Amino acid sequence: MSLSRTILSGVSILTVVVGVAVAGSAVSYLRTLSADLPNIAAVGRWQPREGSRILGVDGTVLGVHAKEYREFVQLESIPPLVISAFLAAEDANYWHHKGVDPVAVVRALVSNFKDDSRVIGGSTITQQVVKNLILSSERTFDRKAKEALLALKVDKEIGKARVLEIYLNEIYLGAGCYGVQAAAKCYFGKSLDQLLPEEAAVLAGLPQAPSAANPYSNMKKAVSRRNYVLDRMGKVGYLPLEEVARLKTRPITTVGRSDAVTGPVDPAYAYAEETVRRLQVGSVGSDQFYGEGGDLKTTLVPSLQKVVHEELRRGLVIEDRLKGYRGHLARGVSFPVDWERPELAQPAGAENWRVGIIEDVGRDLKVQTRDGFMTVEKTGFSWVTGKRGASSVFKRGDAILVGDIGDGPEIVQVPKTQGAIVVMQPETGAVLALDGGFSAAGSEFNRATQAKRQIGSVFKPFVYLTALQMGYNAMSPVLDSPISLDTGNGKGDWRPQEKDKGLGLITLRQALEKSRNLATVRLLYDIGENTIGDVARSIGLEMPANMTYAMALGSAETTPLNVATAYSAIANGGRPVNPAFFGDLHNTTADKASFDPIAVAQLSSILEGVTYAGTARTAFSDFPHAIAAKTGTTNSSRDVWLAAYGPKFVIVTWLGNDDFTPLHKGAAGGQTVAPIVRRILDRSQGSIEFADFTLPEGSVTIRVDRASGSFNPEGDVVEIIRENELASYTQSNTEESQDEQPTEQPAEQGVSEPVPGLPETEPGRGDEPLPGE
Repeated sequence: MSLSRTILSGVSILTVVVGVAVAGSAVSYLRTLSADLPNIAAVGRWQPREGSRILGVDGTVLGVHAKEYREFVQLESIPPLVISAFLAAEDANYWHHKGVDPVAVVRALVSNFKDDSRVIGGSTITQQVVKNLILSSERTFDRKAKEALLALKVDKEIGKARVLEIYLNEIYLGAGCYGVQAAAKCYFGKSLDQLLPEEAAVLAGLPQAPSAANPYSNMKKAVSRRNYVLDRMGKVGYLPLEEVARLKTRPITTVGRSDAVTGPVDPAYAYAEETVRRLQVGSVGSDQFYGEGGDLKTTLVPSLQKVVHEELRRGLVIEDRLKGYRGHLARGVSFPVDWERPELAQPAGAENWRVGIIEDVGRDLKVQTRDGFMTVEKTGFSWVTGKRGASSVFKRGDAILVGDIGDGPEIVQVPKTQGAIVVMQPETGAVLALDGGFSAAGSEFNRATQAKRQIGSVFKPFVYLTALQMGYNAMSPVLDSPISLDTGNGKGDWRPQEKDKGLGLITLRQALEKSRNLATVRLLYDIGENTIGDVARSIGLEMPANMTYAMALGSAETTPLNVATAYSAIANGGRPVNPAFFGDLHNTTADKASFDPIAVAQLSSILEGVTYAGTARTAFSDFPHAIAAKTGTTNSSRDVWLAAYGPKFVIVTWLGNDDFTPLHKGAAGGQTVAPIVRRILDRSQGSIEFADFTLPEGSVTIRVDRASGSFNPEGDVVEIIRENELASYTQSNTEESQDEQPTEQPAEQGVSEPVPGLPETEPGRGDEPLPGE
């Protein structure tokens, strides 16, 4: 054997030996890695992280909150165009390899060898899913090897269709958007089936550099990446080459940067759903809520929420107008209108109102808006002009705000006055609707849950409830005359004020119906202010530990939600509840009442009188359902209230100014707030349930004269008394009265028909400034 053949044989043998050794080492290395591979179960059980969706009781989406804005779409619902774009850009051989593409790996190695400044990984879509869901992002040989082994396993056990579905829904595509559906809406305002080929290519070009190459951060790079994807789609046969050339000339047109974390769907839901968001974040933590909170079905009734929002806005506009017109948005605007002028921007809180430019002034106003022309009739601006002609106030080129608050287009202004409304179901404490101001866009401060205001005379029912539990009833006499009380704090006597010198001896019913301050003070003096405070706190009202006389008349402060919670305990017969935003509206509790049911029924009977003979009678004239209510007005009309309820609902409404300045002179609960509540109830359309009050066990009803409180079978008002009191009222007519008044029936707690000659009551009398404040 020649020397050369000997050397060649030796080299061959050495090559084989080295090859075997390398192969053996590779097999040993892979076996070692395989023994330490993570479980692929994370891929199999993947669920989209869509944050939390807050839903109404009927499933309506009230708001969406997520760290990762994502809308999951099943693979079969993703258009082939979108799938083709991503496959062309990221993994053209996806349907043919086994999870790892050897050709792509070799191509990446060659490319990296030629240009080490631009590293290409050669990863398939399967490998990217494995890296994102199972492995870290570290750039090591071990991690890449594990990635390849796991990709082979995932491809075999999970399947290509599911892996591709995960990828297209999980991938980050910039601007806070995860998945193709969210990105399509974020950049183009479209769903996937509406995307044009070049728009699909924009999305497919984003995975490589989602933050640096999206249309919002760098349009030049976004165009370059899109063109690369279009070229790839043409090369692999997804698009004709001539079509690719044409599409590459088109500009990228986006809808403008948007917030990835979506807010309320409708402004009417804003305060309510934000209340739920805060509660839920406090309960489960922000990571859970914004990551995997899921669907949160609430007790909120969307249709009622809209009515509440509309009527609160209308009521605030009406109140605000009483202080006059504050002027135009701008003057001297020329035509054609440059709508980009800063002074023509829609004011915060305007919501669906529109900025308009007056084009012509006549009997009516011709107004141009961004959406076209409209006419504002004289009735829509007479509150501005009064008896003057339109031309004395308005000129061509004036910029005004136009809205419809229920009577057609009107000139409007964003009010300074604010308000809050809470509607609850008293059996469960479920919050059916909640609004915390004119508009959350103008002020995020939620006055329903955060504003602590003096509650005024809406506190008085708790004074009378305490008396009724102690054995008083609606006919019990109380003296309505001036009184002076020693405060015991070195500040002298306290003399509560009234607009008159008192009505003398009147009944408890008359005192509460007319909201008499002097009579109430005498009652609370007899009972004790701390005793009344104990009752108020036990029924759910937030009160300080030590009560003062003024607090017992309503100088204490709390929120509208808290007032609604306390009134719910009266409405449901005496069982305190907690406000709830989650739960079954039909799952009522059978807990025993904490308060005397007869005393509670007597109180409800008296408060019914407020709506037909007292301070709220004007607003509730001819109201067809049983309703009890109490108005409230504090010093100088800084706060005006109405708390109204039936056995199945409670609605509490408050109006006031955030800076505690007074409302218009004469503002009061009965005249200012009660009309808002009446309109809501009239428009509730079944979302509020009406029912008759019923007599509790152990009680009966009798007829009495309202003026004297004396028993009279022909009397003008029906009162509830305890069965053991019946004889003392009816005397010789006991047997007849017992035959006529069954012990278990709906109570007649109102005047069944008008009685001629009844004395006129004075709405607002007593429902005025708090004494001693």
